[in-house]
Amino acid sequence: MSNNNTIDEEAYRKKQTYSDEEKQIIMDRLNKERLIDQQASKGLDGKKAVYDQSEKNKILDKLNEQRLSKQKRQEIQEKRIGNKEVYKFGGKNLYKFLQMEREYFIEISDIDKITSRASIITLYYRTFDELKKKDVLIKTEVYSDKFFISYDAIRVYFKGYALEDVRKK
Repeated sequence: MSNNNTIDEEAYRKKQTYSDEEKQIIMDRLNKERLIDQQASKGLDGKKAVYDQSEKNKILDKLNEQRLSKQKRQEIQEKRIGNKEVYKFGGKNLYKFLQMEREYFIEISDIDKITSRASIITLYYRTFDELKKKDVLIKTEVYSDKFFISYDAIRVYFKGYALEDVRKK
């Protein structure tokens, strides 16, 4: 029964349009989740409420799922920017990307601006006498420790790049 239910859920996720019956099923499920969240928030507000064991388990499962999701995001963020080589050019602290068409650098302060939604960030590259700028589209993905960069904002094609690790001395 539960295996069939997961197949139905996958089918719903892939569909673009839904029948009235399917819409009602989805709305009922969302309403149940909303009620569970509402009950959990009431419990956290300090109001006493009596819950049966199944409601407690649902609330604990939901909180555990949120905790694990947050922990996983932090681990990936740590892999993405932790223990990376820092370069200093003209008062700027920069990280260097690996395996790009040239040596591109990103300011450490710009790392916090990067999310899963693509945004325009300035990268720097060295010439003989100065640092030059290039604006690129950049984003992250939840599942990856790389940054996804598109050199062109009009013809968007993202490719994953990692930052240079600290060199062993």
